[in-house]
Amino acid sequence: MPDVFISHSSSDRSFAEFLHRHLTSEGLTVFLAPLSLAPGQRWPQEILNALEASSWVLFLASRTACASPWVQQELGAALVKQKKIVPIVWDIPPSQLPGWIGHIQSVNLAGASPEQIQAQITAVAGQIKADKAKGFLIGGLLIAGLLALAARS
Repeated sequence: MPDVFISHSSSDRSFAEFLHRHLTSEGLTVFLAPLSLAPGQRWPQEILNALEASSWVLFLASRTACASPWVQQELGAALVKQKKIVPIVWDIPPSQLPGWIGHIQSVNLAGASPEQIQAQITAVAGQIKADKAKGFLIGGLLIAGLLALAARS
């Protein structure tokens, strides 16, 4: 089950692959269709399954991605499923994000140096890992409570 789903336009594949490598090196499980799908898999269903399983969606919000019907479909599903979405922009200002995503705080990489980009991606990875740890803690507390109730019976 992936921690992170990367939604991107095929024209942004090199940046998506950089992001995938960085997040994976941070210990996260990342779904990126070109790297995560095996030959012969039915990609529309596998993409939706991965989106459903992921808690976080990183949206590489380039001009081409914002205009892509496939990306719009992925983000529409992410919004409906109330996923944590992080738009990452570099070739458009955050104020020009489409209305359906413009209300979400973005990571703005425009003009950032490689070191600054690394630092911002590391910060996002830290948020995802903290959220994941919190989920494990809550799950562990729920299981402990259920075991305690079962022991009383």
